[in-house]
Amino acid sequence: MAKSSAEKKEPALRPIDSYGAFLPYLIIPFRLKSAKVLFRFLRTVVRDFFWLQFSVKWRFKTIPVLDVSHPLDELIPFTPDKVKIYLNFTNFWIRPMTFLFRRLGVKKALPYCIEYLSLIETAYANAAKVYRFCMTTTQRPDYKTDAAFKMIHAFDPHLLCVPSLHVAIVILASVYYADVFKNDDFTEEERKTYTAELREGARRIIESVLYVKQHSVNCIPAAMYMMLYVLKNRFTISAGIDIINSLFADDETLSDSDKKKISAHIHFMFERLLLEGANENDWTVPVKRWLKSYAHSKNIVLPLDRR
Repeated sequence: MAKSSAEKKEPALRPIDSYGAFLPYLIIPFRLKSAKVLFRFLRTVVRDFFWLQFSVKWRFKTIPVLDVSHPLDELIPFTPDKVKIYLNFTNFWIRPMTFLFRRLGVKKALPYCIEYLSLIETAYANAAKVYRFCMTTTQRPDYKTDAAFKMIHAFDPHLLCVPSLHVAIVILASVYYADVFKNDDFTEEERKTYTAELREGARRIIESVLYVKQHSVNCIPAAMYMMLYVLKNRFTISAGIDIINSLFADDETLSDSDKKKISAHIHFMFERLLLEGANENDWTVPVKRWLKSYAHSKNIVLPLDRR
């Protein structure tokens, strides 16, 4: 008996999001090469993210703190339900490692995971160059109704907004793994499916930083600009523009007019950084220049530089 067309169909590819995030914890710390890179990454996160901002909060260090909120932030409704997407940030870049281990085997997948950890460590270290010059915050609601927001308020002093590492790292994950999928170990269908899945996941997380009021529209362009340097030829200006154009595309709470205002502002800031940094070897120069001008508009004086 001939099989029906439905029976002949190939099974759908298993989404990366369906993989657990636990397997890399059992592999990466217990391989010499990956353990070394993992240690450097964790050391940088503790030093340049957690300790850096807590040392300012507890007044062990003195670094200027600038509120970088923008009136456009008010157009985006505070949506506590989006916190699950926001907190999916870490698993978002770990699950592809599990997928690679399952799909390619440990020996073949491990070099990709090592390179990714090296890149994410670079992102944290680069962002800290701006944080040490000027810390940035936004007007986040004092909302501690559920455990998720209680945890956020307890572990995040909310002083490292520009550039947004949430935005930077989901861009890093979506772009890096999409590059991995281009090699001969993956079929064309896999490449397209998994690249689209990670791109969509990154978009949703970038939007979530605004929905849960952890960042301002001013925090996104600097993160994108930084990733042009961290990812070099892998992430392009046109890819950054595509991300901006995709934001809030399926949002039903924002009017088309408000969406255009938000998109136009992010485009403008991204283009400003590109133009001002065109002749600079140091990506932080135009970002620091913008921070100084924003501070000046609020009658706050920042130091010439803090290295």
